[in-house]
Amino acid sequence: MMGLWLVVAVALGLRRPQGLGGSALRARLDAVYGEPHELVRVSPAAFPEADLDFYDRARKEFEGRKYRWIADVEDLTMSRIYPQNRTFVRLFVDAGGMIRASAYHLHPRGVVVSLLQLVQLFPRHLRVVELISEIQGTFLVTSNTHGVDRLEPPPEAKVERLPLATPIADVVTRHEARITELVRAHPERAPVSFETLEDVLASAARAHVVMARHRQKVGGISRDELERLKGRPLSATEEAFLREVQRKEPAPE
Repeated sequence: MMGLWLVVAVALGLRRPQGLGGSALRARLDAVYGEPHELVRVSPAAFPEADLDFYDRARKEFEGRKYRWIADVEDLTMSRIYPQNRTFVRLFVDAGGMIRASAYHLHPRGVVVSLLQLVQLFPRHLRVVELISEIQGTFLVTSNTHGVDRLEPPPEAKVERLPLATPIADVVTRHEARITELVRAHPERAPVSFETLEDVLASAARAHVVMARHRQKVGGISRDELERLKGRPLSATEEAFLREVQRKEPAPE
């Protein structure tokens, strides 16, 4: 999920250079990828704009495949950074304890809506399903965020992004096939087991550390990622913006 919020932050930085220039964007990225995130149990009733039908459909489909609902949680760290765009995540684990799954409805509101539509990054409503398995330091990730999450994952993450309209059942089937392939290819690697909410949150914290290291290494965002977001080579203004994000000295004239 945090990768999607990084796209939001970059979009804001690109479209609001006076309100959120490169240095301010970098400060926000450092906040997102700084301290461990605080995730707490919540009630769906606290999110009146959430598509509860989607959450309920997701629960029905996951439970129909013998997945177990674990909790509904909110990332308070992200909510503090983006208070107008709160959401909650519904968490599940599979019957074998090798997959942690999440479903959430992201509904950018206020100024974020128009900004994201301007750069053609998000539809007005984004309903995400993501499955993750952790196998000896490698995070196997399958989600329906193709064309939305355009950022490179860290080397430790093997990510496959399916189209937004992919049915939940197809996302689940694809991830289960991928984990079967990986386990068969490397039987010596033991998958991390997920049984409780604490297990899921511990894995999410480890993934956060991996992502944070990667974002620091690329300076917040890389040139390739920024050009991918823009869909073209960078202009001189955008070059300056990138240097500011990466905290590099201005290019000599």
